[in-house]
Amino acid sequence: MRVAVTGAAGLIGGVVYDRLVAEGHEVIGIDRPHEDWMEAGRNTDDASAPSRVTHHFDLAEATDSEWQMMLADCEVVVHLAADANPSNSDESMLRNNILVTTNFMRNAKICGVRRVVLSSSGLTQVGLEVELLPGGSLEGQLIGVSHGTSTTSTYGESKVFVERLGQYYSQGHEMECIVVRIGTVIPNESEHWERGGRLQATAFLQVDVANFFGTAVEADFSSWDSQSCEGHPNISGYLLTAAQSDSPARFIDLEPGISALGWSPIEWPSGPENIQ
Repeated sequence: MRVAVTGAAGLIGGVVYDRLVAEGHEVIGIDRPHEDWMEAGRNTDDASAPSRVTHHFDLAEATDSEWQMMLADCEVVVHLAADANPSNSDESMLRNNILVTTNFMRNAKICGVRRVVLSSSGLTQVGLEVELLPGGSLEGQLIGVSHGTSTTSTYGESKVFVERLGQYYSQGHEMECIVVRIGTVIPNESEHWERGGRLQATAFLQVDVANFFGTAVEADFSSWDSQSCEGHPNISGYLLTAAQSDSPARFIDLEPGISALGWSPIEWPSGPENIQ
């Protein structure tokens, strides 16, 4: 299958790219020019990152014809390119998250892309975490799709926009769309154990990242009934889910992704040395 990955030079993009290549897919990597992401300090320790990029573009400046050249003949696209730093400016969120995703989706439709996998974030629900405390409305529960969104940043709002845009294209344009609220992915995974706390509770180990996105590209979820998940939009071909590892401190519900896609995280390792 011909699959494009935007943000292919990043940490998550590299993990996804390598998994898809290993599965035998023809993978097209898309990212900013090499000097741009090196200057920004993105994934600079990964010597293989430049080799994963087929097309070098500042996606906020890419024209429709350039988008269509990059996406030509792709059946599936994993769209990871974004400004993932919540402390960055509103202008950056508008440019790199909202504008880029809008242009991407419009051109993916034109190119006949069958399925897109869009990256969202747990920060779309971060404002709900206080309700997990004793006496809160979610005490003793996991935060799930049915609980809606509650953001504390423009970054979070930009990802809510991405989720809604995916709904629109699934409903209005009959494009399969999987939107994933991605857990915390870090280069040095030992920090999940060393620092603990929220970092471990939201951990998304790279082995689970590879497994989830590999499944999201290939899985047939057409028979999954969206009404089986309370609060999930009842839209055929649309799946909104969180994805992360099964940390003992996890407070995020991984449904409906587990049921709809048939994936599951690995058993939580006792330490980083035991990650398979």
